[in-house]
Amino acid sequence: MGRFMQILGILLALGLLYAVMAGLGLTQGFKRHKAAAKIQVIDDFEDPNDDFDWTTGGYVKIEPSTQNKTHGKYCAKATFLLADQFLPDATPAAPDAADSTPSANPGQAGSAPSTGSTSSPQGSAGQAGAPQAVQFMPESEPTPSTPWQPEMVLDVNSVTPLKVFEWQDYADLKMDVFNDQAQPVTYHVEVGDSHAYLFDTAGPLTPKKVTNISIPLEDLAKDRLDLSNIRSLRFWVDTAGAAQPVVVYLDYMRLEGDASAPKPNPAASPTPRR
Repeated sequence: MGRFMQILGILLALGLLYAVMAGLGLTQGFKRHKAAAKIQVIDDFEDPNDDFDWTTGGYVKIEPSTQNKTHGKYCAKATFLLADQFLPDATPAAPDAADSTPSANPGQAGSAPSTGSTSSPQGSAGQAGAPQAVQFMPESEPTPSTPWQPEMVLDVNSVTPLKVFEWQDYADLKMDVFNDQAQPVTYHVEVGDSHAYLFDTAGPLTPKKVTNISIPLEDLAKDRLDLSNIRSLRFWVDTAGAAQPVVVYLDYMRLEGDASAPKPNPAASPTPRR
C-alpha cells in the first residue's frame, strides 16, 4: 500500500509540474516538435527506377547521385541546359525533290479530276486522275521560344507521378537544394491544383551550400489553391546569362508539420531586456 501511494504521489507531482510549465508557456516547444514530426515524403530520390522520371522534355538531365545528399542514400543531380542546347538539332530533312516525280501540271496538284468533261487539258482523259507529286519545302531549324525555361515537372501525367494530392493537413512544403555553382542562382517552385490555380515562388540558392526551402502551405491557400486536390509540382533554376549548364542537387521533397497545430504568437513572446 505504501509503495502504491509513493507511485501515485510521483504521478501527481509530474502532473502538477506539467500544469505549471504549460501555464508558463514552456510546453510550446514540445508541441512544435510533435508537429514537425508529421511528414509525408513527395520524392526522396531513393529508387533509381521510380523516382527520377519527371517530365523534362529532354531539357533537364536528372540522375541519381550520392553527392550532396541530405536524406537517405541518394539525391537527384539535375542539370538544366542552356538556350542553345534547348533544341540542338534540326528536324528531319524533307525528302529531296529529285526523288519525287515532277507534276505535269503543278497548278492542279491535289485537285480532283473533272467527271463531266469529255476533254482533259494538255493530256488524255486517262491522265486526269493521275496522282500529282507533292512539292516539299525545306523546314527551318526550330528555335526556342522567348522567354523559355527548362523545368522538371512532377504531376499526374509524369512517368514518376505525383502521388500525394491531399496537402491540407500539413503546414509546409519543404525540399533541400545544393547549388553546385560558384555564384548564387535563383530557384523557382510552382504548384498547381485541379482547378488550374497556380502558386509560384522564387529565391536564391547560396553557392556551394544546401538551401533548405520551406514554403508555408497557407500561402498556397491564400492564392486560392485547393490543398485537397494538388495536381502538379514544378521546379527550375534561372539559367539566364549562364555560360555552362546549371547543376543543382535536390533531395527530400516533403510535406511537413501539422496544419492544425497552434501558430506561435509573437506578441506573447517576452521582450528582451535592454
